Amino acid sequence: HSAMLPHAGEDSEVFRSVAGLGATLAALAPVAGTRRRRARAAIVFDWESWWAAELDSHPSSRLRYRQEALDWYSAFLAAGVRADVIASGDDLTGYDLLVAPILHVVPGPLARRLEDHVGSGGHLVTTYFSGIVDENDHVRLGGYPGALRDLLGIRIEEFGPLLDGDTADLDLGVTGTLWTDRIDVTDPATEVVATYKSGDHAGRPAVTLRRAGPGSACYVSTRLGPDGLAVLLPRLLAASGVSSDLPPELRGLVDLAVRTDGTHDYWFLINRTDQDVDLPDLPGVPLLGPSLAGDARLGPRQVRVLRRPAG
Repeated sequence: HSAMLPHAGEDSEVFRSVAGLGATLAALAPVAGTRRRRARAAIVFDWESWWAAELDSHPSSRLRYRQEALDWYSAFLAAGVRADVIASGDDLTGYDLLVAPILHVVPGPLARRLEDHVGSGGHLVTTYFSGIVDENDHVRLGGYPGALRDLLGIRIEEFGPLLDGDTADLDLGVTGTLWTDRIDVTDPATEVVATYKSGDHAGRPAVTLRRAGPGSACYVSTRLGPDGLAVLLPRLLAASGVSSDLPPELRGLVDLAVRTDGTHDYWFLINRTDQDVDLPDLPGVPLLGPSLAGDARLGPRQVRVLRRPAG
């Protein structure tokens, strides 16, 4: 087929690329049949919340569920921390940290599963406009965030959406956009992580965290964007005990994916940048990529695969 062997023949870039792909697949033969190793953190991506939160007749027409979820995922990448993306109905067991952005639709069974997750030592982070309605899009009465109110240890009487161009400064040195909430702390176990410095809610909580035994539940009441999450996420990671598997010098530059066969783990190190990245001496047998000996570099968008003992 000309997509593999063009009219120019074997002396062509297309054929060389296809031959290179064949060599890559041969080198990765040991990876065949492996399974993805679950990360310690996960982002809960809920389709019903996406659809419902962006309907009309809501406090803000500028809310973008997908972008909020992507901001959190990008923040994990920048911190060098692997994070799975799971559905709200998936098994939550084994995840130390769950981030559920704009979890607008919370049926009773999901609320109980999140409570069980926190009660068993897990950590939950959710954001503005969460817990508002049940599976029938009926608002949960008694104050926001509805189904998650007791779990978070807060109560919100009214929303404070921001106009386009308006901002709210937080005492963490970051700026919120799009949304704010008037938060009242209702549980002595709930601590204020960040406070508004400007706007209608100046001096009131912006980010809260309720501890429940070894677990916790955190609420972020504004859109922080990538820059703000880069400041907040390390605090949340520390609270949950989740850390990066990558050396500090690779975090934010190299993406790590891990597969396992139970005996060996296979580390896929992916250069996310358009620049060379110097790789430290990482343990493992290289299956793909330049040799580990000496001053090894990973070129722009290139991948190295290492086989390591499972652990």
